[in-house]
Amino acid sequence: MTTTISVRAKGQLALSKEFCARKRLKAGMAVRVTEVGEGLYLTPIPEPTGEELRQAIAAAGTLLGLQTADEEDMVARAIAVYRAEQCRKKR
Repeated sequence: MTTTISVRAKGQLALSKEFCARKRLKAGMAVRVTEVGEGLYLTPIPEPTGEELRQAIAAAGTLLGLQTADEEDMVARAIAVYRAEQCRKKR
């Protein structure tokens, strides 16, 4: 399927509501743009899972070393709050 869109004065692109619905694109989602010859290839970047976030934060540790149990609990709570907010937004 081909869709034609216009580039706005600020260099922004606006995709149609129907196109976004078909591709499950939502406001605020990150999209990777790759140059392919003379064209562009758009790829939605999925949000990281809770496990991916935990692994990334655990790998980063703290400025002084690895995370403590309290810091790991804080990260788990922050992830839970974030996920709950995302669920509310989807409703």
